[in-house]
Amino acid sequence: MSMDVAAGVDIGATRLRVALADDSGKIVARESESITQRVSKTALGAQVTKCISRLLEENEVARPRCIGVATTGPLDRRGGIVNPANLQKLGFVPLAEPLLKAFGRPLVLMNDCTAAVIAERDRRREFDNLAYVTLSTGIGAGVFVDRHLLMGKDGNAHEVGHLVIDMERRLVCGCGKAGHWEAYCSGRNIPRLAGLVLDDAADARRVGMLDSPRIFKLSKKGDEACARVVREVGLLNAMGFANIVDVYDPELIVVGGAVALFNADEVLGPIREMMGDFARNRVPPVELTEMGEDAVLLGAVLAALHTSSYPELKPWTYAVR
Repeated sequence: MSMDVAAGVDIGATRLRVALADDSGKIVARESESITQRVSKTALGAQVTKCISRLLEENEVARPRCIGVATTGPLDRRGGIVNPANLQKLGFVPLAEPLLKAFGRPLVLMNDCTAAVIAERDRRREFDNLAYVTLSTGIGAGVFVDRHLLMGKDGNAHEVGHLVIDMERRLVCGCGKAGHWEAYCSGRNIPRLAGLVLDDAADARRVGMLDSPRIFKLSKKGDEACARVVREVGLLNAMGFANIVDVYDPELIVVGGAVALFNADEVLGPIREMMGDFARNRVPPVELTEMGEDAVLLGAVLAALHTSSYPELKPWTYAVR
């Protein structure tokens, strides 16, 4: 393999994906594994470093020319993340420092959905105002407004999963705050809705013990209790998407993440049907991503290869001093 490759990293709540790509951004090698469960500030950075090193060795590459790291948030300007939902109470978790130390190559750090919206806009240049939303283990977004990639003061301008959709604050989010969209409609939390929306206690217990894929599967087969939960998810998602429409005013919303990818009709149908009931702004089309689970990886690679095309990422670009 050519020595001139970029590395892309996708750090999700449950999976780590790493890829090598050529100058065009085409992925030429990849691997995936479960996120470490070690409760340590250094464990995640060490895992990413080891995974990149292994992929480089397998493909006889000395080191990448650049690295793009897309991660679940919240981001921290010191070059990492702070108290992510799956690593609560750890405080700052460094990512840039261990990768710079291991590879000595320029690195850009971004939210995973920021990477995904970069990949989407690379294919959809006709849209100056574009949002990408993931419905997966968590909920998040990446956004272009008037051709500008939104980042915010701390790189977290897109944490839409933590919009409040329940004034009664009945469910607590993984971040520790109550009433957040993610607490009700993320893949990890959909089963918790059973206790809120099902009147029959036995049904609530039964559905609450299932995982989200099983709830959707049984709903499709006619299980009325599971279907009731899925309908409630649809209503709450429509509210969340309406908030995105009113805050960012996109021309198009592209949707990814496992919950949407594996249940497209059940997830996108209610959003398209009902978000106009809640949105003040003109409602844009909502489409499923054509990149499947690769949107984040592809965006991470493109951001690393073409950092100068995204001046908003400059504060998030790191190099060996």
